[in-house]
Amino acid sequence: MDLQAISNQEALDGIELLLARSDFLDAFADLETAVLRVLRSCGTVPKGEPFSQRVKALKTAEKTTLIAKSNHAQRDQIADEIMALLQIRADIVHSRMSIRTIDGKLAAFFLNVQETGALFPACRILNHSELKQLSSMVTRLTERISALNRVNPASSPRPPSLGGAGVP
Repeated sequence: MDLQAISNQEALDGIELLLARSDFLDAFADLETAVLRVLRSCGTVPKGEPFSQRVKALKTAEKTTLIAKSNHAQRDQIADEIMALLQIRADIVHSRMSIRTIDGKLAAFFLNVQETGALFPACRILNHSELKQLSSMVTRLTERISALNRVNPASSPRPPSLGGAGVP
């Protein structure tokens, strides 16, 4: 695409795609941090392992103070949802993003470098709203992991009041 032929609006739309990709990558970094926080609380942080291995370790994490046993089913569901997003993440992370026009609208094209030697490599095409939707999904997963370790104040015993019964 000739730079002289790009309109100002197309240039802004292209920048929006780049920013949406950056937001997605940042959201996934936050998600990875949340997963690692749980694994550190168990004392089981797989070093140098791919994120998929850490997600599997999250699903089997038992001795953690951050997730109540009653929340293990939710934890497993979250881990499954993360696993479903990992190929999309890999395509976005391990690709050079190019911007193309499809039906008059700009879209981001991702060709995972691991697929470039394939006979017919698959290309992932995402528009701005799809990238934003992916970022929102990842952010919600991070929030859900954090919510697993919240203590409900109503279930915690109240501290005894000074001068109350049973206090010397």
